[in-house]
Parts: sequence; C-alpha cells; structure tokens
Amino acid sequence: MPQERLSSLNTEFKKKIMRCGIVALLFLSVANLQGLTDNREAQQIVFMLTLVSLFSLLVRNIWVTLFILWTVFLYSFFKFASGSIYLSNIFLGSVLYYLTKASFKKEHAGFFINGFLWFVFLNIAYCSVQVLGYDFMFSKILYNEGFVSYGKNLTPNGFMGSQAIIATLTAFAVPLLATRGSALAWVGSVGLLILLVLFKTSLCFLAGAGGLLFVLYYKLPRKIWIGLVLIAALSGLGYVQKIDKIGTERFVQWQRVLSDWKVHPITGWGLDSFANETPTKDFRYAQTIDNYSYHKEPDGKEYTDIKWIKWWDNPHNLYISLLYEFGLIGLILFAGYMRQNFIRFKVSIKNSNTVGLMGFILVFLGVSAGHFPMWLARTAILIIPCFAIYENLTEE
Repeated sequence: MPQERLSSLNTEFKKKIMRCGIVALLFLSVANLQGLTDNREAQQIVFMLTLVSLFSLLVRNIWVTLFILWTVFLYSFFKFASGSIYLSNIFLGSVLYYLTKASFKKEHAGFFINGFLWFVFLNIAYCSVQVLGYDFMFSKILYNEGFVSYGKNLTPNGFMGSQAIIATLTAFAVPLLATRGSALAWVGSVGLLILLVLFKTSLCFLAGAGGLLFVLYYKLPRKIWIGLVLIAALSGLGYVQKIDKIGTERFVQWQRVLSDWKVHPITGWGLDSFANETPTKDFRYAQTIDNYSYHKEPDGKEYTDIKWIKWWDNPHNLYISLLYEFGLIGLILFAGYMRQNFIRFKVSIKNSNTVGLMGFILVFLGVSAGHFPMWLARTAILIIPCFAIYENLTEE
C-alpha cells in the first residue's frame, strides 16, 4: 500500500476515534469513579482525561501519543491521588510540541535556532553582570543548620537562576552554534566550552564537548577527527580530576531508588511520587540530615537536638526518574522515541540544522544522566521545540 494512502487511512482512523470520544462525552453526567463520592469531581476528571487522550492523537508521533496515554493510565491506576501536576505539564508540553510541529516548516528551523542562540548570549552577558556584583534579579540562598537566609548573588547563573541550569543551557548551545557555518560561530562554540569549564559542572562540559565532536565528525577528515577525540578524552579526564570531579553522592541514592523501583517494576511508584509521600508510598529520600541545638521556651521547657532533613526532590537522572515514576513501560516508550529519532537521522540529509539538532539531542541525553532539564519549565520550553523541529526536518 502506498505510504500516502496508509497515512490517509491512519488520519481517518484517528478522526473516527475523536468523533466517537466527543459523542461519548455527551454522557459525562452519568460518570462516577469508585472512591470519589463527589460526582462533580469525578466528571471533571473524566472530562480532563478524555480530552488529554483525544489530543494525544493529533501529535503525529506514535511514541509521543503512547507516552501521553500511558501517563493518563498511571494517573488513573493510582486512583488520581497524585500526579495531577505531571499530567497537566505533560499535556501542556504536548500542546507546545504540536504547535511547534504545526507552525515551523523546514525553512523555519534556522529562525528558532538563532533565537535560541541569542537567548544563550543574553544569559552569558548577564552572567558577567552577576560576577561583578550587580545582579538585580537573584539572591544567594544560604543554609545555616536548617534555616534559610539570603545574601548577594555573585554566582554566574544568567536568567536561569542556577549555575547547573545555565551550564545545561550552554552545553545545549554548543552543537547548535557550531553548525551556523561561520568562523565566528566555530570560535563561539569553543568559547562556550571554556565557559563550561568556569561553570564547574562536569557532566555539562563533557556533554557539550561530545556535541561539538559530533558536529566535527561531519566537517573534518576522519584521521583529524580521531585525533581530536583522543585529545578530548585526555582533556576530559584531566577536567574531572583537577577542576570538577563527577559527584558520587547520588550513586548511593540511585542504588537505593533502583532497589525500591523493583517493588513496582511495570508501573513504577506513580506520577510525582519520588519527592512526595502518596497513599501507596509512605517514605522519601533524605539528602542531608543535621542535628543541632535549638532553644525556645514558649511553654517554659527547653528543646534541643532538633533534626533537620533536606530531602531529595529529584533523582537527578532522567532514566531513573522514568523507571521510578513511569515504570519500565515509560522507559521503553522513551527509548522507542529516541530510537526513531536516530533512525530518522541515519536516512536524513545531513544539513547544518539537522546535524545541529541531532547534536543537541545527544547533549540532552548526556546531560540528563545527572540533571533533570525536562522537569523544569524554563528548560523544557527549549527542549520540546528542538525535538519537534528536528522531526519536521527529518520527515519523509
């Protein structure tokens, strides 16, 4: 069957499902959910989940559609007790993904990439303002035995509010800038790597260097490229030994989290369950525990040895997050989506935008092994359009 006819049939089938779903919503007034005595609340949930599920059929990517539907299932499976913020964020992310795919044609890819790079440049410019002591947006948070105070911020974090996040943003920009074609762009991409050294965020530096090497693979003779890889490997080793060692404090946490994940391997512990207690999970993960003396006498008694606990709010690893909160099915769907992207790149025309965005994807995968950019709105709004535009560029 010709590809055009098959695509037309798939589109018509989706429209039939949507028509049936919209008609089924007419019967919303009879909806009720076990465990919810308020019919109005039950009907609101059914209305929301039905529309999210129907919208997922519009995104034109089977893996994204299945991931959205799996999110709807998990929210329902865990009896709507937690994860509403995940559901709404994933829905809004899918809307951004759909709008980007619908509005950005192949010839508009450069427009978005240039806007991305200008945003990075403005962030770096503001970093110089911060290190000079003129930051008017952020204060430095100071922790003192469980109490929080604020001081003058001298940390270069741009508009991102965190040095780790500005480092992530900078690493994303390296392959995109390197593919702009001018000598100045090449100098700028190397300059971004130098900034990553100063940011002292080892994983971002290594991922950014990997993104640049990926771009160079399509620009340089193989012998020269292999030589650069060897130099980069030695430089990276020296960086993590002398400048910023890779943090190992999360490894123990990851081991414990993966051990707990095995209790619910298929579904995980549920949406938004890592940082919170839920009806099916009565524990969290402590990051720092301090004992200190604290005196107060409103009742005439003295209280001492109060324990302060700082909790992990995220495992700082996308793949563990998916396993823990979305289960093995969630990770498989993510892997299927990424495999599709790699296959598309293999058969695509290797122009500057395609190579740059694939470099961006590789940096994203590397950075996500120790950070969580997809869990933050300020970085998700950069990541989602890049994936959507990449898909438009590599569509047959």
